[in-house]
Amino acid sequence: MEQRDGKIFDLKPELTTAMKLAASFAITYYGLLLIYEVFTLVYSRYFIDSYYFNQGQTDEGTKELWTQIIQLVLSTILVFSLIQVFRKKIHGKALFVGFSILLIAFQFYTTGFVPWMKYALEVLLVLIIAPIRVKKKIKLKQIQSKEEK
Repeated sequence: MEQRDGKIFDLKPELTTAMKLAASFAITYYGLLLIYEVFTLVYSRYFIDSYYFNQGQTDEGTKELWTQIIQLVLSTILVFSLIQVFRKKIHGKALFVGFSILLIAFQFYTTGFVPWMKYALEVLLVLIIAPIRVKKKIKLKQIQSKEEK
């Protein structure tokens, strides 16, 4: 039985092994970072309000709260973009690179250069994932009638 060529699912892009490895590591890293930020946001806000601030001084912690919320949103977008990479969407890699650079800049602005290994890892992920291309799987039509003639 002859398989029909030119179907849409035959033309979908195929992830290379390097892209699968790099994106798998990145989604694990940013997924764990997202879980950490959710717990930090929930528990540290409760802890800070309960123990360190008096009843009238709760306004002073809003800067830290907004910093945590912004970092949580950026990590959520990064995890979403990596899921889009695995779903073979075109905009997934562009979202990942853009928001990863934005997250690195935001972390550098808020914490400084102290956790340099974290920055090195995140920059390395961007440098590995950005240039890796997604190869397309294209089947060419084989014309048996021309070969037979």
